[in-house]
Amino acid sequence: MGVNELTLGLTLGIAAFTDWREHKIYNKLLLPAFTIALLLNTLQDGVSGLTSSLLGAVMGFALLLIPYLMGGMGAGDVKLLAVIGAFGGIMFVLTSFLYGAVIGGVISLYLLVRRQTLGNTLKYFLLFFLILRKPQQFSNAINNTNKEKFPYGIAIVIGTFIAFFLPLGGWSL
Repeated sequence: MGVNELTLGLTLGIAAFTDWREHKIYNKLLLPAFTIALLLNTLQDGVSGLTSSLLGAVMGFALLLIPYLMGGMGAGDVKLLAVIGAFGGIMFVLTSFLYGAVIGGVISLYLLVRRQTLGNTLKYFLLFFLILRKPQQFSNAINNTNKEKFPYGIAIVIGTFIAFFLPLGGWSL
């Protein structure tokens, strides 16, 4: 395991801890991690390493920007995925994102079943198809489902750890 993996692993561990306990992933963690990722990749691979790092960060940021703008997650989640991209590049952040999305879906389903709100959530989701006919009901549905939040950074972290060990397409960090 190299310096990139250790540094990213430490960053992920701290992010998971703070997201679990405080529902926040702090900039004072993410900004230094981002800077370290850029420096490490530049020192290891020169300009191509820096380019890969920056493209990975942009991809990670872009993947969660729309869900963030729609109120589906916090800014810390978006920035965390950008940091993951800065460490591993485009393919690694895509892999982490995909695994994280599956993990997030499983966690969400579990929480909805445990809280006995799966039926209502499905009902509100079906109202999405009626958005043009009944926009007020859809707005109420979104407000009700937003109460079912969990720290999504945990799903991102788990997805990234899975990506370390089960890379898609034979690619790894």
